[in-house]
Order: sequence, then structure tokens, then C-alpha cells
Amino acid sequence: MSSSRLFRNDSEEELMLNHLSEEEDEDLEAPASLILERPKNDRPTLLSTRDHVSIEDRTMWRWANVENMDYFFQRVYDYYQGKGIYCILLARLLNLLTLSFMIVFSTFLVGCVNYSEIPSSHSLDQVIVPQCLSKLSTTKFLYLIMFVLWWLWQAIRFVTDIPALKEMYNFYTILLNIPDAILDRIIDIRETNPNTSEQSPIRLTEHDVASRIMRKENYLIALFNKDIFNLTIPLPYLRHRQLFTKDIQWNLSFCLLDFVFDQRGQIRKRFLKEKNKQILVAGLKRRFIFMGLLNCVLAPFIFIYLFLFFFFKYFEEYHKDPSRIGSRTYSPFAKWKFREFNELPHLFDKRINQSYEYANLYVNQFPKEKTILFARFASFIAGSFAGVLALFSLFDSEALLNFEITPNGTVLFYLGVTGTIFAVTRGMIPDEKQVFDPERTLKQVIEHTHYLPSKWKHKLHTDQVRADFCLLFDYKVGLFLQELTSVLFAPLVLCFSLPKSAEQIIDFFREFTVHVNGLGYVCSFAQFDFEKHGNPRYGVEGVLVEDEYYLSNEGKMEKSFLNFKANHPHWIPNDMAGSLYLSRLERFKNQKRQNDITKDEPSPIRLNKYGIPSNLGDSFEPSTPHFQYQQHHEEEEEEEEEEESTKKNVVGLLNQFYDLNNRP
Repeated sequence: MSSSRLFRNDSEEELMLNHLSEEEDEDLEAPASLILERPKNDRPTLLSTRDHVSIEDRTMWRWANVENMDYFFQRVYDYYQGKGIYCILLARLLNLLTLSFMIVFSTFLVGCVNYSEIPSSHSLDQVIVPQCLSKLSTTKFLYLIMFVLWWLWQAIRFVTDIPALKEMYNFYTILLNIPDAILDRIIDIRETNPNTSEQSPIRLTEHDVASRIMRKENYLIALFNKDIFNLTIPLPYLRHRQLFTKDIQWNLSFCLLDFVFDQRGQIRKRFLKEKNKQILVAGLKRRFIFMGLLNCVLAPFIFIYLFLFFFFKYFEEYHKDPSRIGSRTYSPFAKWKFREFNELPHLFDKRINQSYEYANLYVNQFPKEKTILFARFASFIAGSFAGVLALFSLFDSEALLNFEITPNGTVLFYLGVTGTIFAVTRGMIPDEKQVFDPERTLKQVIEHTHYLPSKWKHKLHTDQVRADFCLLFDYKVGLFLQELTSVLFAPLVLCFSLPKSAEQIIDFFREFTVHVNGLGYVCSFAQFDFEKHGNPRYGVEGVLVEDEYYLSNEGKMEKSFLNFKANHPHWIPNDMAGSLYLSRLERFKNQKRQNDITKDEPSPIRLNKYGIPSNLGDSFEPSTPHFQYQQHHEEEEEEEEEEESTKKNVVGLLNQFYDLNNRP
């Protein structure tokens, strides 16, 4: 594609986009009900009375005058995830120190050590290059300047964010009284804010808060669920592989989210009008291609940063336990596939972390006999050498450093090599007492990931499903190599693959966006709109959606709805369809339980503590963290008992969801 063709009508498109922005700004003018009247005092009066205003009143005033609710609740949640002001400041300070260490240490290794002198030298002073910074090549010096500028930018952000953290600290300590449940306490104080009280059109429930915090993420979850992103590598023999790494995620966030949403976190109204489609598609394609070209220019810088970051991050872990070199984790693509609408990140992390044990057990259910035989042989040989060398060093400690088995190969060197080989190969040998039952094990994984593609059903024991699962649950080393290779492949994906999805992406934002009074524009899937997206195959009654394009894949919306109800048992759906859906599952659960009781012969299915089939598991048990705190009133204890009872009932409903929709 030539540059003239690519930027042929850039000026006209920019003028049209600017015109759309002006029209949009006029439409976005705040209504009179949301405009807060401010006192018309002059500046000297405000300055003179500031010292007489207490921190409590000042904090209450800030809360009462919050205008951008999305940004405010995002700050509240980030503060909650960061564990308070001191932990946040300490973490960010240590991150700055880590980054500075990476810059200084890598510069020292690259430009300040004369490696050719190491074999003939006996101390560090003999191999250090004097005034090494002045002798750096132009390329190395340029990279050093870029890293230093980046560090300075991070340091400036750290300093400028301190006042905002202080404000959030006052909000937590004064208004929330350091709560145990963030959403519940915010709802308790909503009457003190004129914008969120019951008389105000702005809504504030558990669902509303989560929708504001995850307004952008909900769209990404839906886009991944609908398989709209084209992330394939446009090269022969690699076209079937999808590439989604941290690098591409950062680029996708800039190209798409910053294009669709304004500074207030609201979707730009131009995306809701079909007449603007072609202009927006061209603009999105241009952003993808521009970032692809920029990634080509910055590829060396990005590669060095990623290599140093992952090397320093994982070296200590693998050095301490070499067997962990074969450990696995979920890929970034898998995590976006597993995420559910309005599920806050800490709840998602807890749910996914509970699946790791079963995921590793499932992967080990398919042992490769040839690999195991080789691992046992290598482990025996390496262990024998390591044992002999260890005993030898016990009798003569000086031989550990001075005795050379091969030229320049001391006992200590070979002890480290054989010990590492022994640890790695031992980790490749499965437990001999392990029972081969991959189907049952994968079901335990699915109970936590909530991910069961239709092509997997009735094939959980096959190698095909295992291969698909291993693409989602990959080796950490493999993911590290993918991050490095993405420096080469990301420009290709951005320039050639993602632009093919631009039209579908623009259509998606227009067709799956709804306006909710008091909340703004949100993804219709995240609003749990059963009338528009309800799938009868997943237990929704009374709806008939003719076009499957408007349905979430694999019941994502229905699962998200039930999972949100489990995490927030006091939440009541706003529409009748959601309540009817819960009622139907409740009837199904009671009917199934009654059928089990009336059976003459004992049921072959073991029931769990909730009276439901244990093979369905307790995967949807609420993930809300439980904190220990002092109970001051008996009423609070009664509320907790009632909440626990509600949670158990929702767990039963969620288990029935899988039983209802996964029957043969």
C-alpha cells in the first residue's frame, strides 16, 4: 500500500472528524440539573476561609462535587486494589527504583565492562572501562537517553499523583471509614452526593459502579467473545496462529479505546451514527497502520526493554527452583476470553487463580511416554554426577573451586549444571500415583474458568481438546518468547491484520451500545439486556432472537449475569427478564432436587453440601474477599447470615446453569 494511497484524503477526513467533534461537543452539553452552582465569592475570600475549613468538610465537598463519576470510581477501585496510600506509594517508588536499576545495570554490562580482559584478570577493577559513558557508541547513548527520559516521565507522574492519592486517602478514612466492602460503603453514602441520591437521575448500585469502572473493558470482553479482532500473523505457515501479547494489547488500547472514548470515559456519539461509518473505519485503519509503523521504528527499544524486564523478573524464580522453568500460566488472550462482563479485576484474578491447580493436573493427564523415559534417564545420570560431586566436595572443600574436571570447568560449575538438569528433568516426571481421568479434571478447570466452547463438549478426554487448552495455558518460557517475537510480528498484525477488522469493530460499537439514564452509554451485553441478547439455549424464556449475531458466544452474557449475582447477592436486577431468568433456574433446581428425592434407587451422583451434583462444582461461589473486622451490633450478624444464605442459593442456581445447558 503506497503512502499516497494511504494518506490520500487525510486532510478531508480530518476536517470531517473535527466537524463531527464540534457537533458532538454541542450534544454533550451538560443538562442544567447536573450543573452545580458555585458560590460567587472572590479569590481573596476563598483563600482567607480555606484554613478554617476542616478536612472532613473539604472531603465531603469534593465528594458532593464529583462530575466525572467514571474517573472517580476508577480511582476508588485502583486505591482499593493498591491496598491503601502507603502501599501504593511504596510500590510505585520501588518500581521507579527497579527501572533505574535496570537502566544503570544494563548500561554497566553493555558499555562499562571489557569482556575480552576477563580470562586474564582476577578482579573487577581490571576489566572496568574508565569513563565508559563518554565512550558509548551513538546507538547505545541514544537508547540510554530514551530510557532516562522515560524514567523521568514516570518520576514526574509519581510526584504529580501524590495529591490525588491524598484526596482518595481522605475519602476512604473520613467518608468510608476504611470499609470492608467497597461497593456497599459507597452505596451507603450516596445520599450525601446530590448527583447520586435517589432524587438524582444518576444511578449508583453495585451494577452501576461496576459498569462505570469497566465501561471500556466490557467492550473489549465482548469483542473478544465475538471473535471480531483479526490477530493472525499475515505470513505463510503462520496464518492460523493468533498473536496477542502485552505489546499488542498496549497498541490496541491506544488505537481503539482512545479513539472511541473521550477524556471523560464516555463513548463519542459519532460512533453511534451509521452515516459516519466510512470516515470512522478509515480513521481506525489509519491509527492501526500508524502504530504499526511506529512499532517498527521503536522495535529495538521495545525488544531491549522486554528482554531486560522478563529476564530480571524470572531469573531469580528459576534460579531458586529450576523445575519451575516448565511451569505454565494463562496467556493474555486466554484471560480476555475468560473475563466476564462487570467482573472486577480482583474477582477475576481470584476465580482464575483457583483453577491453576486443576489446569496443571489436567495437562499432566496426557503424559508423553518417550519424554518421561528420557527424563527419568537424564534425571538418573545427572543426579548420580551431582551426588558424587557433592560427596567429593565434602571431603575436600578447596576442590570445589580449585579442582578442574575439564579445562576451566571446576567442581562447582559442574555441580550447578548437573543439579539444574536434575531439577528440570525431575519436574517433567508425573506422579506415579496420579489417576488418569482428564475429563473429570478439565471439568474442574471449567468450573473456575467458565470457558467451555461447543467444540469441546463430549471431547474433554481427547488430544484435540488438550492441544486447544495448551494454547490458552502455555509455558511461561513460551509466552516470554512470544513477547519477544511480537516485536517483529506486532507491526505486521497492526498494519495488515487488524485493519481488516476495522469495519466490524465500528459496526459493533454502534449496534451493541445502549443508553442508560444516569449511567450513559454502555455495552448492551454488560447491561444484561435479555430481551435483546437472551439466548433460549442457555435458559432464557420468552425471547426470540432471530439473528445469532446479537447473541453472546457460549452464553457469555448469561454466565456473567449469574456470576455477578453470586458476587453481589444483594443486587436486584433492574428489568423483569433478569428476575424471571433467576426464577426459572430456581424452579429447575427445585424440580431436579425433587426428582432425585423421589427416585427409588440411590442416585449415582454424589451431592455436595448445597444439595446439588458435586460434579458441577462450586465454581461460582462468591469471590468477594472476606475481611475480619469487629462486629458492633447484632443486626450486622443477622445481615451476614442472611447474605450467606443468599450466596448459597445463588451458587445452586449457577450450578444448575451448567446442568441445564450442558446436557447431552
